[in-house]
Amino acid sequence: MRKISLSLLAVSVFALTACNESDDKTLQPIESVTEPTLVSFAKLDVETYAEGLDSGRDVRGANGIFPPFSGQPVQGFSAALKQPDGTYLVMSDNGFGSQDNSSDYLLRLHHLSSDFRTKAGGTATVKHLSYIQLRDPNKLIPFEIVHQNTQERLLTGADFDPESMQRAPNGDIWIGDEFGPYLLHFSADGILKSPPIALAHPLEAGTELRSPQNQLNKGTTGYIEPLVQRSGGFEGMAISPNGRYLYPLLEKPLLNATTPQLIISEFDLEKKVYTGNFYYFELASKASAIGDFQLFSAKEGVIIERDDSENNLGGYKKLIKVRLNQSGESVAREELVNLMDLANPDLLYGPVRPGDLATGQRFGFPFQTIEDIIIEGPDLITVLNDNNFPGSSGRNRNLADDNEIIQIRLAQALY
Repeated sequence: MRKISLSLLAVSVFALTACNESDDKTLQPIESVTEPTLVSFAKLDVETYAEGLDSGRDVRGANGIFPPFSGQPVQGFSAALKQPDGTYLVMSDNGFGSQDNSSDYLLRLHHLSSDFRTKAGGTATVKHLSYIQLRDPNKLIPFEIVHQNTQERLLTGADFDPESMQRAPNGDIWIGDEFGPYLLHFSADGILKSPPIALAHPLEAGTELRSPQNQLNKGTTGYIEPLVQRSGGFEGMAISPNGRYLYPLLEKPLLNATTPQLIISEFDLEKKVYTGNFYYFELASKASAIGDFQLFSAKEGVIIERDDSENNLGGYKKLIKVRLNQSGESVAREELVNLMDLANPDLLYGPVRPGDLATGQRFGFPFQTIEDIIIEGPDLITVLNDNNFPGSSGRNRNLADDNEIIQIRLAQALY
């Protein structure tokens, strides 16, 4: 079913019916579990569009969905934040997968309202309510963008590929980009406040790390050999509990790496510089990338680790508990949750379509890209997929993926 959301540029927060400790649905005693268990499920219909120019002119289409798209698809969630009142702010990625085909996709943060299906009830529906448009009216970006000579200078998926996001204590939004890779500093209403901040090489002072998509490398001067893989930039980014430091994490190893290690850098939000501290996350043998990174203490956090499979019960999709050690060392890691094997005693997925995979009493998240994790509490984690609109078909090989949101109760508290 195709849905249109006519939303205005907004920064207001909207009520979200979720499975969290403050909801009416969960005022009843929380049941303990003996293994990671699905306790809430909801999904946003794949064909949900927000107002804006028609898009997708350079996209071929897939899974029965073809351009041009009427408005802007609300899709590809690559980061999510929990608001104090229980709402969520989610961020779409660059749009359709590359710089070349996403110049008509506008970069936005989206507000959602959801009625999760839980043991106590619920419809499992998600509604798109509003968006915040990312833009650069103050001309801080040092290279040409799609809307270069307009007043608002709205940002598009040809300019940046936003993949991770955190909120600073003052309310500003920090975004990790893959094309640079860059750190992008925005006001709460989406205005760029600083020029893009390049990634400092942790082992070579005064040198920056660039990807093959870095726009500054397209000029006639200042070329730097790319060492960050294509689509290997800031896929995950944690923030310290005191709000002082960001920890952007590369999605893939450097091009010259001899081991499957990903770099976690430390960035000082007060000084707006990289500190020089860094850590390694070593990928498991079955993994090809990470999806997100969040901290629940100064040194401990959770990383999404995955392979590139979809619609495969044997896929590798896991949450990994990590602990930061000394700078320059690998983080300690242990498996926390296998996202392909969750207990689902209450069958929360709901009506099953022909061809749907992993929706029964053993529930799985069989998507290629799983890019959002929110640590809701000591034993409650929320996970969202990136549906790669309209190309991914992880849940059902015959249908384009919806944006699914699941909540997992842990058998043992994180803290």
